[in-house]
Parts: sequence; C-alpha cells; structure tokens
Amino acid sequence: MVNAYKDAGVDVETADKLVKHLGMSGYGAVVNLFNGPKVVLSTDGVGTKILVAEQLKKFDTIGIDLVAMCVNDVLCQGAQPVSFLDYYATGKLDLEKSKQILSGIQKGCEIANCTLVGGETAEMPGVYKGSNFDLAGFLMGVVIEELPKRHLIKPGDAIIGVPSSGPHSNGYSLLRKLYNNKFDLSLLEPTRIYVKDVIPALKHVKAIAHITGGGIHGNLPRVLPADVSYKLDITLNDWWQALKLRSKMNIYDFECVFNCGWGLLIVASNDEAHNVCNIIKDAQVIGEIIDI
Repeated sequence: MVNAYKDAGVDVETADKLVKHLGMSGYGAVVNLFNGPKVVLSTDGVGTKILVAEQLKKFDTIGIDLVAMCVNDVLCQGAQPVSFLDYYATGKLDLEKSKQILSGIQKGCEIANCTLVGGETAEMPGVYKGSNFDLAGFLMGVVIEELPKRHLIKPGDAIIGVPSSGPHSNGYSLLRKLYNNKFDLSLLEPTRIYVKDVIPALKHVKAIAHITGGGIHGNLPRVLPADVSYKLDITLNDWWQALKLRSKMNIYDFECVFNCGWGLLIVASNDEAHNVCNIIKDAQVIGEIIDI
C-alpha cells in the first residue's frame, strides 16, 4: 500500500506495526489524576517539513506547526490544551533562526490558548549538521468531554469535515520528492489550529479524527468502533488535484498519505450535525457512517 510514500522513504505499515506492538491507541495518553480531572498528554514533531523551512530560509511558522500537531491531537480526546513544552535540538545554535522558531511556538500557543511553560534547547554537533535542527513538542490538556464515544457511533451518523490550511505537517517526504525539492512559500503555510473553533462544539460530537500521518484512511478508523465503516464524498480542489496528478497515485493511496483538504473529521448524529456546522463556520457534512 502507498508505494509512492514508501519509495519516498516513509514506511507507514512498519510504523503501524510498532505502534500496535507498544499497545498504543488514541491521539494522546489519558491520565487519571488522584482526585482531580483527567488529563491528556501528547507529543509530536513537525517531520520533514523542517527541510522545506531550511531550504526557503523561513523559520517563523514551523513553531506554529509544532504546537498545532499536539493541540489538535488532544482535541480528539475531548481535551482543552493547557501547558506546552518544546525540545529544540541543533548542531550549532543560530540565534536569529532560533528566535524565529521560538516566536512561532509562542504564537502557536497564543492561538491555541495554552501556555508555553518551558522547554529544552540542545546543541548536538555530530548529530545535526551545522545549524540544522529538529523539534518536538509536549502538551498537557484537561478533558472536558470524553472522546471518542465509540459506543454511541452508529450507521447513519454524519461525518463532518473541517478544512485544512494545506498539507499541514504530514506527507512532506513525498511532497519533497514530487516537487524535486523546488518549493514556494505555500508549502510552509502552518498547520491550522482548531482549538477555538472546536472546543465549543465538543458536547455535540461523538468522535474527532485529526488527519495526520496515514491520511484519511489511517486516522478516521482510529476513532470508530470495529463494527462500522464509512463513506466519504471528497472533491479535491485545484491544488490537491494537481498534486494527485503529479503523484500518479490512485485516490485511495493518495488519501492514505494526505488530508486532501480536511484537517479534522468529526462524527456526530444527524440531529447534532447542524449544531456542529453552525459553531464551526466552515465545517460541512462530507460523509456518513455505514454498516460494514
């Protein structure tokens, strides 16, 4: 499956086997504090989108991506982001580049309404060449509506798409290969942060899938019960259609790599779908839950 992605150096199937071996599931780890609220812990990075930033010498948005990947994940567990930490590793500290990266992290936290509480900066010559770098983020959120509610999901429920701002921070190993490492600034459009849009709608939904690595078909099933399936009606816009043509992939494999214009997929009853779309102004019904 997804041979084009594997040819670009990313083996999704092997990664899935490792996750299953570790017994991991969900978009974050839910922890029951002693007599307090449930919290969700999440960690993520930005992947090879960093190499696009390096080539274009633009570093003020990659930190937004870092925050977004974590905060959007905890939304899938029904949690409000609270505290964020970052890990920034580089071969040689470049002060101006570092300031741009960290300013993006601060901006991402502001958009997500969470607090940057600390982090670690490490110079690691020999591991990273020159001022090349990598980022990781760590987030704690507080559960306000336990999700996913798999036991409530049934055939006929609506699947609601919330638009992405682009490819977000996934599929960049393949994107770099498809574009032959010749990019424009559109590929650095930061990942959309959905917190302020989605938090008010949480009480109306049964499940949320953040469409990250593995694309649509690698993420939506993660929040569904085993006894249902789904059908989607996705029309690619001109940018996504051009990318699909460039990739020469069939539509299923393409949807297994990219978000195809939908950063979140939300499951809600038909009665609640109208409420969700009223709260999240650019959301729309693009599919439904069906019997297997």
